[in-house]
Amino acid sequence: MSLQTMRRANVPLHVEVASLLRSRILSGDLKSGERLPSLTELAKVFGVTSLTVRQAMNTLDEEGLITRGSGRGTFVRDVEIKPRRVFSVKSDLSQLMGGDMPLEVVLSTDAFEDDVIIDGTAFKRLKRRHQLGGQPFCMLDVHLRKDIYDIAPERFDKELIVLALQDLDIAVGSATQTVALASADLETAEGLQVDVNSPVFKVVREVKDDTDRVIYFGDLIYPGDALEFRIDFLG
Repeated sequence: MSLQTMRRANVPLHVEVASLLRSRILSGDLKSGERLPSLTELAKVFGVTSLTVRQAMNTLDEEGLITRGSGRGTFVRDVEIKPRRVFSVKSDLSQLMGGDMPLEVVLSTDAFEDDVIIDGTAFKRLKRRHQLGGQPFCMLDVHLRKDIYDIAPERFDKELIVLALQDLDIAVGSATQTVALASADLETAEGLQVDVNSPVFKVVREVKDDTDRVIYFGDLIYPGDALEFRIDFLG
């Protein structure tokens, strides 16, 4: 699926491309000094022409977000990343289990044959989608500790990870999540069936066992209308 087929009505393609890249720069996903792919490579990624990408780059250059040098390539400038205010909310671990919603797990067609090694520990990478009533509810890119994944790979491929952990009597000691408002890039928009650049919630999750070792971590992305937060303040 290309940006051509997912564009918002009456929004020029170069504006969409600039918006997607701007969002990644200002969120810190693209780091200061990082070299961007060539015009040809970006055109292939977005499914647009090189001219469209060049127009988008001109916009970002005028905004002071990138720097271009003849023969050197295009790099992200050192821009101010606005700090987010963090509210700490304590909750019961049962909230992590997804409640009573009958979510369906759909694995991505992407195959990751090689394990990811982090601090000497092997993790299995799983890209997947949760559906609710046949409709996309959440996109996930998670890393599950390989020794745990190997206990029941067929279950972890088809079930909610936290529920499979619970069913296999693998103790969850603690979990943290941070939630931030973001905008849908091309892959997210396609997976969640939303418009490019529409608001989404990005959740960064880390789950540890009762010995404080990381069991799994990953990014979860929800459509902007899929989550609602309520915080009860006690006097």
